[in-house]
Amino acid sequence: MNKKINDFFYNSKKKFEILLKVGDFVVHFEHGIGKYIGTKLIKTGDIENEYLMIKYLKNDILYVPLTSMHLINKYLPCHLNTENITLHKLGSDTWKKTRKKTIYKIKDLAAELLDNISERLSKKGFEFRNNIFKYQEFCRDCNFELTYDQQKAIDAVLYDMQKNTIMNRLICGDVGFGKTEIAMRAAFVAVENKKQVALLTPTTLLAQQHFKNFSLRFKKWPIKIAMLSRFLNIREQKNVLNLILKGNFHIVIGTHRILQKDVIWHDLGLLIIDEEHRFGVSQKECINVLRSGIDILALTATPIPRTLNMALNSLRDLSIISTPPKHRLAIKTFIYEYNKSIIKKAIEKELSRKGQIYYLHNNIQTINKKLELLKKLIPIARIEILHSKMCKKSLKRIMKNFQKNNFDVLVCTTIIETGIDIANANTIIIECADQFGLAQLNQLRGRVGRSFRQAYAYFLISPKCSLKENSKKRLEAISKIDTLGSGFSLAINDLEIRGSGELLGSKQSGQINSIGISLYHELLYNAVNAIKSGKEISLENIKNNFTEVDLNVPAFLPESYISDVSTRLNFYKKIFSSNIEKIHIIKNQLLHNFGTIPEFALNLIEIAKIRKQSYLLGIKKINLNSQGGTIEFHEKNTINYKKLITILQNSKIYSFKTSTKLKINFYTNSYLERINYVKNFLISIS
Repeated sequence: MNKKINDFFYNSKKKFEILLKVGDFVVHFEHGIGKYIGTKLIKTGDIENEYLMIKYLKNDILYVPLTSMHLINKYLPCHLNTENITLHKLGSDTWKKTRKKTIYKIKDLAAELLDNISERLSKKGFEFRNNIFKYQEFCRDCNFELTYDQQKAIDAVLYDMQKNTIMNRLICGDVGFGKTEIAMRAAFVAVENKKQVALLTPTTLLAQQHFKNFSLRFKKWPIKIAMLSRFLNIREQKNVLNLILKGNFHIVIGTHRILQKDVIWHDLGLLIIDEEHRFGVSQKECINVLRSGIDILALTATPIPRTLNMALNSLRDLSIISTPPKHRLAIKTFIYEYNKSIIKKAIEKELSRKGQIYYLHNNIQTINKKLELLKKLIPIARIEILHSKMCKKSLKRIMKNFQKNNFDVLVCTTIIETGIDIANANTIIIECADQFGLAQLNQLRGRVGRSFRQAYAYFLISPKCSLKENSKKRLEAISKIDTLGSGFSLAINDLEIRGSGELLGSKQSGQINSIGISLYHELLYNAVNAIKSGKEISLENIKNNFTEVDLNVPAFLPESYISDVSTRLNFYKKIFSSNIEKIHIIKNQLLHNFGTIPEFALNLIEIAKIRKQSYLLGIKKINLNSQGGTIEFHEKNTINYKKLITILQNSKIYSFKTSTKLKINFYTNSYLERINYVKNFLISIS
């Protein structure tokens, strides 16, 4: 079981990076909450290195060497606005007390998480077998080339399904990035194993869209697909229910209707949930009953904080599809105060290229008035309305006509949020955009840009002076993140804006606010690993998993090499947070993205590797300059003492100052010689 847990954590761990910008609040593990105000090159003796500047209470400035970026996390509170954040005082005991209290609480949560994961992994699931020949034939019918992320996600899903434990995987990818193809392949494998598949959707329109796509994709196979929703009359529903019970329907697609008690399955093996966060509490309770003992595959464009939080904490496995399909263009997003002139220009611009427009007015009571206003504003436009209170015949008729390009503008509510896939509609105008959540805005924006034509999203807002703080943050986030594959980044922003939600209970929120979400997640992950390794959770093994290395050499990423400071900081963090194997990968990334690596940057990379190797050996500190230095060991270490004794006997440059502190009389002014000397010494005592 312990091996399963180790594998589970290794495979599901997903670090998330949030780039720092000037003015952001940060939390330093040793000094607490401050404000990042920039970077500075500082010369100490003959050595110049780059430092992070953090402002604390009473305008005290802390200069942090960027080789210590692993001690810095962006401060992301749970539910606080930035004006409510209080900076810590340098040298005060307040932060140390807060940190100690939080680590104590994290210890309990880590144990609880491990219990939950152990319980999940102990439950036996069906071991699906993949008929590779049939599966490959099914895959050949896919009419597009898979991206790297898609293939990786599919491989992960198939791997999960073939294990004897229950799958619970979340696929996060932007609208149109191929999540449905993953679901189809998983469904195919399930049906080939004589298991039924349920595909649950939050809306009837999305159920219809999936039914249409699945029917087309499976048409050459003897696989029967049914749809169960309010669009079927009572007689039709009874017939579908009877055939589900007999096992005559292999894949059933539907809304929450398939969660009701009268739906009895012949042999359900896989539940696929599209946009799970859109289901209500009572529906989620039904999902939990249905999902017992079967594999779960959830699909989402932008997971809400709780869903993402569960994935990041390994309660669910996570696959991210961030690579866009070939030739896809990012949606251009604009934010304006409500203005008829802007609306008119946006619609006329789309009409001029014979395109179609969504106009979102999320108020059924006033939607007819909006229809009349738009008809007067743009007389040449053919306009219809769509909302959830319309009868099923009207809904079908209007959607069919819009798909056939029989009219130009669809004035609608959020009924279009999922299930609408019209390649010719490439402009969306959203009224009162400040009243929507970040995930919902991203989902609505994803209604356009489904083809290779440039798409536009216009977010119309209330006067800026009346905007709430969180509304401003949401709109800033979605307007700044306009690159393809940004859904996961938006989810992280949502995690920052709205908080992580309740993971195992609301009791966490206080601890998260005291140290921030990013550091909280990091400490929680380390605490889980400490428990698994049989270690007592302490300040040392929950965070200080590094060796202090000071070789008195210039080691930094020059501004002339990476000009963008946020990118530079991100690389510092990645270099000093990675293992030796990943550091080699990062080195290749630098070479590929920025060209030949300068000397000082190479020094930085070598020091990062030295620090990681030293930590693995149980070395606490290495200090070396042109006049020699010292190496300090932890009492518990893994060095080879036989080799060390041999070195001491054969060389006069070494002597022990204390039982754990080795003095080195190695003199050189060469930076490279100093680095190579330490590298070779570490190899010799390994």
